[in-house]
Amino acid sequence: MLDSVISRPNSSGEFHHHFAAIVESSDDAILSKDLNGIIRSWNTAAERIFGYTASEVIGKSVTILIPPGHENEEPRILSRIRSGEKVDHYETVRQRKDGSLVDISLSVSPIKDADGRIIGASKIARDITARKRIEEALRACEERFRALSIWSLLDSHNLIQRSNQRMQREDSNCSDR
Repeated sequence: MLDSVISRPNSSGEFHHHFAAIVESSDDAILSKDLNGIIRSWNTAAERIFGYTASEVIGKSVTILIPPGHENEEPRILSRIRSGEKVDHYETVRQRKDGSLVDISLSVSPIKDADGRIIGASKIARDITARKRIEEALRACEERFRALSIWSLLDSHNLIQRSNQRMQREDSNCSDR
């Protein structure tokens, strides 16, 4: 199947090196875990996003990344993986080494052995914190605009002119974000 997507390097070692280079150069955190949730691999982007080096997390439970209030997510994800399902673009929150939270879009896929048995999962986590901040700023600007628009429609002509000037200032504030 992969043969149709890429041209296969000549040797098995070259093939594995090729894929390792792809994983390491990704901007997304890519890790693997076994069916008990123990981290087995961790790329450079995972180090950047979560703050842990590979040596700090390999062999530890992936739950070190899960903040309070989200503990039930991992058992549900593992259950889906065990049944062969893939988890696509699940937006959630994870915790960095320093305790800060990071918004992520998470995709999780089963890893199978040579006999087709599911032995673990690969996780790809994309940091969507900046996107979430922009969305929140946009929502706040839209709410202010709606509030000002309603106010201006309900008042007399003189107040409409003043509110329009205020809306221009608010609009300017929103576009500065």
